Amino acid sequence: MAETDPCAWLTPAERSSAGLAVPGEPRTVGSVPVCDYTEPGSGGVTVTFDTTSALTDLRPDGEATPLRIAGREARRVADLRTDDGTCTILIAAGPAASVHIDVSTADFRGTRESCERATAVAELIAPDLPGRAG
Repeated sequence: MAETDPCAWLTPAERSSAGLAVPGEPRTVGSVPVCDYTEPGSGGVTVTFDTTSALTDLRPDGEATPLRIAGREARRVADLRTDDGTCTILIAAGPAASVHIDVSTADFRGTRESCERATAVAELIAPDLPGRAG
């Protein structure tokens, strides 16, 4: 696995199983590597490798639910009552890093489905992330 390139974290078969038909577009936000998967007409998935913030340092807006994904500490951030079509999964990736998987829909509805997609992507990439699980 290319540890610092989030676009290398999903094989074409894995992308397909997560419902992503298009390859990711590599970008950088500040100094942080990002991979954008934009699905025309349906929304998109953004995978960010935050090399500056551990999971415990993050203070997300919204309701954060603790999870474990592939043996790693994680959080799901979503507001199922508002149903705005957005969901984020945050995964621990070592003592000073985390991975953010942000999913949004084009029509800003379907938060539960966005969380299912975010969780599917997280489960595919979490086993091979940098840093020890736990």
